[in-house]
Amino acid sequence: MKRILGIFAALASAFLLIGAPGASAAGKTVTISGRAFVFNHMDTGISNATIKVREFPKLSATTNELGDYSLKVPDDANVTPYIESGGPADLTTRNIDGEVTGTSPDVHWNEIDLQTFHTRGQDIENANFQTPQDIEYKGLKALLKVPSGPDGRPEQCVIVTTSSARDVRGVDFRTYWLNTPHGVEGATSHAFPDIGAPTYFNHNVIPDPNQPYSSKDGGIIWPIVPAGTYRVVTASPDARFASFLATCAPGRVVNANPPWGAYELTGDEKPLAASNVAAGVVSAKAVRKSKTKRVLAVSLKSGEAIDATVTVKAGSKLIKRSPKLAPGTKKLTFAFGAKIKAKRAKVTVKLADASGVSFTTVKKANLPKVIKKKAKKRR
Repeated sequence: MKRILGIFAALASAFLLIGAPGASAAGKTVTISGRAFVFNHMDTGISNATIKVREFPKLSATTNELGDYSLKVPDDANVTPYIESGGPADLTTRNIDGEVTGTSPDVHWNEIDLQTFHTRGQDIENANFQTPQDIEYKGLKALLKVPSGPDGRPEQCVIVTTSSARDVRGVDFRTYWLNTPHGVEGATSHAFPDIGAPTYFNHNVIPDPNQPYSSKDGGIIWPIVPAGTYRVVTASPDARFASFLATCAPGRVVNANPPWGAYELTGDEKPLAASNVAAGVVSAKAVRKSKTKRVLAVSLKSGEAIDATVTVKAGSKLIKRSPKLAPGTKKLTFAFGAKIKAKRAKVTVKLADASGVSFTTVKKANLPKVIKKKAKKRR
């Protein structure tokens, strides 16, 4: 979103984020990378900032002199990157071509979370943090009447996103800068589970309770959200958008900005794999319970409400279950008796989020052999 200079623009910020899919990552990790820069100042990268991941607290990276970071994270996992508060520090300013233009003195920046990604074998590039200085951070809270604790953080949670145009996705930082403003007008958003209607930014780039849908700015905000996980879905009569997952806890500001968050989909495009279905299959393993009974355990882990369909086939036996997953881990068991002679079981797991997007995983598990009873010897 474009933010005009001045106090009202500062108050209205929705904290920019750029993202794009990258090349496949080898092994069991992928890389998340991007740039941290000061809200409303794309020319000011934040150096020496700490980037961490909520789900993996031991992982961290430090931004370089440009504000760039790179962090390896587990593949097939939920990851919520965030930038820690920091400063005050003198930060170098650069023009759109990267040439040094001066220094911004005594900058203190505030903690911001990104959306929750589910990594699926691809690096996530340009997952940028636009981080507000104190005046903008405090101003935004005051404008939206956000209750805060003694530490200045929201008592509950804030979710921000943008109905962003296609031309800011899959581009570098310079092109993103050139293509600002980038909102899609006429979009509306809602969350699962329901958290009420958001506030949309109007044509003056101010959050306006009387604005019924997104303006050309594209800004969308829920200023007071209880702890929980929320799948945010955006729609428009003339455009399609990806959904995203916000993981809320007291004190967090979740900023799902372009081209992640509510990014526009054109033609037959499907959402980027990391955007949807924050869930996966942890394991599928069979064990012997007796000489003839084998039990297959399928473990599923989810970061949001998920509709699951689990089908297990071994020999002539087919079992199908459709559990509802809540955030956390769920274990399903399937029993096989002596009549099933198959050595392997095929496990097919379909997981769908509240937006309707689904992913299917197929695993095979070895079944222990049935132990035959020994024939009694004749005397």
